[in-house]
Amino acid sequence: MRNFSVWVIVTLGLWLGATTPGAARSAGSETPPPGQTPLWDGPRDPPRAATGDVVFTRGSGPRRPRVDQTRQDPAGTGFGLLSDRPRIRPTYTETPPVIDGRLDDPIWQTAAMIINFVQQSPLDGVAATEDTEVYLAYDRDHLYFGFYLHYGDPGLMRANRVDRDRAPQDDLMTVYFDTFMDQQRVYDFDVNAYNVQGDGVINASRQRGRSGGIPYADRSWDALFHSGAQIVDDGYTAEMAIPFKSVRYPQQPPGVPHRWGFQIVREIKGKDQENDVWAPMSREVQSFMAQMGVLEGMTDLSTSRNLEILPTFTAIQFEGFDDASGAYIDQGTSPEAGLNLKYGLTSNLTADFTINPDFSQIESDRPQIEVNQRFPLFFDELRPFFLEGAEIFEFTSPIDLVHTRTIVDPRGGGKLTGKVGRTTLGLLVADDEAPGRRDDRSDPAFGKTAQFTIGRARYDLYAESYIGTLFTDREFLDGFSRVGGVDTQLRLNRTSRFNFVAYRSTHRDEDGVERSGPMWGALYTRNGRNLRVQSFVGQTDPDFRTDVGFVRRVDQQRTFNSVDYRWYPEHWLINWGPSLRYVRSYNFDEVLEDESYDAGLDFSLARSISVSLNGQRVLERFGGVNFWKWRRRFSTFINSSRAFSLGLRADGGDEIFFDPDDPFLGRQTSVGVNATVRPFSSVQSRLSLDVARFTDVRTDARAVFDVKIWRGLTTWQLTDRLLVRNISEYNTFSKELDLNLLLTYRVNAGTAVYLGYDDHYRQSDRIDEERYFTTALRRTNRAIFTKLQYLFRY
Repeated sequence: MRNFSVWVIVTLGLWLGATTPGAARSAGSETPPPGQTPLWDGPRDPPRAATGDVVFTRGSGPRRPRVDQTRQDPAGTGFGLLSDRPRIRPTYTETPPVIDGRLDDPIWQTAAMIINFVQQSPLDGVAATEDTEVYLAYDRDHLYFGFYLHYGDPGLMRANRVDRDRAPQDDLMTVYFDTFMDQQRVYDFDVNAYNVQGDGVINASRQRGRSGGIPYADRSWDALFHSGAQIVDDGYTAEMAIPFKSVRYPQQPPGVPHRWGFQIVREIKGKDQENDVWAPMSREVQSFMAQMGVLEGMTDLSTSRNLEILPTFTAIQFEGFDDASGAYIDQGTSPEAGLNLKYGLTSNLTADFTINPDFSQIESDRPQIEVNQRFPLFFDELRPFFLEGAEIFEFTSPIDLVHTRTIVDPRGGGKLTGKVGRTTLGLLVADDEAPGRRDDRSDPAFGKTAQFTIGRARYDLYAESYIGTLFTDREFLDGFSRVGGVDTQLRLNRTSRFNFVAYRSTHRDEDGVERSGPMWGALYTRNGRNLRVQSFVGQTDPDFRTDVGFVRRVDQQRTFNSVDYRWYPEHWLINWGPSLRYVRSYNFDEVLEDESYDAGLDFSLARSISVSLNGQRVLERFGGVNFWKWRRRFSTFINSSRAFSLGLRADGGDEIFFDPDDPFLGRQTSVGVNATVRPFSSVQSRLSLDVARFTDVRTDARAVFDVKIWRGLTTWQLTDRLLVRNISEYNTFSKELDLNLLLTYRVNAGTAVYLGYDDHYRQSDRIDEERYFTTALRRTNRAIFTKLQYLFRY
């Protein structure tokens, strides 16, 4: 099965690469902007011309008439929902700028210019409160941006020196590209005043909105691009050079211009989370992508195919406690090497291969309270190989049918992702060594691997609308887990969308027990300026199983309805409104298992303060008993200062103690507090506390459990490339203390060196209560680890 899957990837990839228009053109090599150190081998551009007489002074910017070169399209562009949107045509340049954040290059004197911005929030459609200048140019290999962000009061500017993709609390300048003009996927590139880069992907089926309706990007996607920034007297200036190799886009014949969906967003956090946009947006339109403008006129872009080689080396020196002897012993060093290979078969189709991918301790899961949980907890994917192109396998569904953390320890894998015409393709295969790790060598499963195959195809019908299919398969010994079916998303009008999924699983476990069952769901959403409505109905069969996805619960026939309304006074009270939700769930024996009534009030206040109040009346059936519960919740978030932000969540009321033999109704209080302190632009600490306390009201409020998880995360960005991070966690329930210190030297999105130290302690009597009687903390293991990775790009 494994060999067949790899053969499919290679054959399909080569065939599509050979048959896609333009694929047979000769390959060139990407050249970094002059003045930058190349991260790949190959020829360079000729030396750039002398700078001439352009003068740049702090606070002045390029001296040229302020003429916005945006064009309107009253006749319509013929691109469906992008009709009547603003358009911009970047200037072609033979002499690229030096990407240093200074707008003193000759190209910025002639580049296309945008200066007209309007608010998207807090007051949509109103003129922006601060001046913004954006300059656009391109050559065969890069798209160039120059930014000048003015502040009437520079003290309002929020900027911190942090690691890549870690600046959401700062004022950002962000550009968005819908390269296929299909309103299915958008690329995001941003930069702050200290040149902290960020990038991500927005998927049409998961446009989770933030303040003002700008959707959150999936930050797990990393791309190589160049940027520079500097703080000036009245704000900051910045430059970007985005290689065309870093994004996927349709190839065009020579001389035929490209047309991409395009948006620019400037965030001013100190002014009530103000978002200024180039292409005007309205809360009466649900879609962010449908309100983008058009970037047009770029021709003869490079057909050079992207080749990335990313070797990695990791080594861990590990010491741990031996349960048998009670001694603390050195368990040696475990060096490992791995290799990731990415090849752009065409500008819109990419093949990825990995050998022994590295999943070391660079990232860690956020702690979650695991006590008294009826259903399994979900942990996000953190591993780079599986994150790349993950949006292709995502779609709106009551069940996550693809959860790659089920591939626990792959020794190798391959992917083919991209788009051909209107069809988006994704194919992933992997070998997982984890299932074969058995203690008994006579076990037939000893040393065996599980083979994973995940295939996805999606055909675009029209803007933000598609029909798709997914197939997943896990094979291990004589067992298997297979899922297949169809899904669709239909945009009904400017505010409404309809999603439908129907899938069936076929499963055989190691004991030979076979099960098969369907799941389906239908979701209607309406998201307008004032009224928001959701309605869902679906079923999950008792015999539905998948070893590739994440299933929290089966044997459900569920309905869900919600209504939210918002008023916009647009003064110190920016918006507020009530919300109502109703959920009802039966099992397949037609027994009512869940019913909840939920009412709430939400307030968005000036100075970036939000408050939410909520009350619930819930019926939950467990162990054959119906339990009625009252629950209340309060939450607030305050982000009024660059130096400090605070989040608070508190809920309490009735809760079930999920003992299968003796369930009972008690009282549970949960509290979550997180505070971020930034005493300097280069230092920040995030302190959090999660509390869950359950009391048995039958026995004078005796505490059944009282869990507190303390977590502190401190980062110190010593230079643009050098970062020190410390994570400390203590769990009062498990009596465990974890310490992690990490030193990172990052050259770019792919090249980095990590050096870390892990230390783990546990209360002595929790290690061995017969051997140790003390409650003092005792070290259980510690490790020193290093990781080196270097990106070669051709």
